This record gives sequence, C-alpha cells and structure tokens, in this order.
Amino acid sequence: MTASSAPPAAAGRTSPLGEPLIDADTVAAHLAVDPATVYRLVERGALPAIRVAPRVMRFRPEDVRSYLAQNTRKAAPAGRVKRLLGGSS
Repeated sequence: MTASSAPPAAAGRTSPLGEPLIDADTVAAHLAVDPATVYRLVERGALPAIRVAPRVMRFRPEDVRSYLAQNTRKAAPAGRVKRLLGGSS
C-alpha cells in the first residue's frame, strides 16, 4: 500500500462495528478518577469491560454512558436543602 492509498486515520470515526473501544485511561479521564478506580469498578461488576489480552481491557463508550446514567443522582428538593442548611422553607 502506498502512502497515497493508505486508509485515513480512524480517530474520531465510527468503525464498521460501531464506536471504537476506549482504554481505561480514557475512561478514567472522562470520569475524573484514577485508572485504578476504573479497574475496581470492573472488578465489582459495576462497569462492563472487554478483555482483549491478558492484561488489556477496553470499554464500549455506550457502557460508560450507561454507567454514568445509572449513577447520576438527582438534586435534592430545594425545601429539603434549605432545611438541612438551617434555613426555613
């Protein structure tokens, strides 16, 4: 294959199988946690991972989004927050 006929870089593109898999460092950066936390989430079964080699895991972006959706807390009602902070409602 010559340089002119080389396939374009895949960065940012959807592969024929869907979104490209991402590594633990990318997931950790997205969640603003240490990569070790990502591996603990996998061990607990909270975050699905794909083992592509004995010491290599990859993650589906939709699994990371699903984890975030399931673990996002809704804001407490304004009246309750005021009472907890010592204000009146």
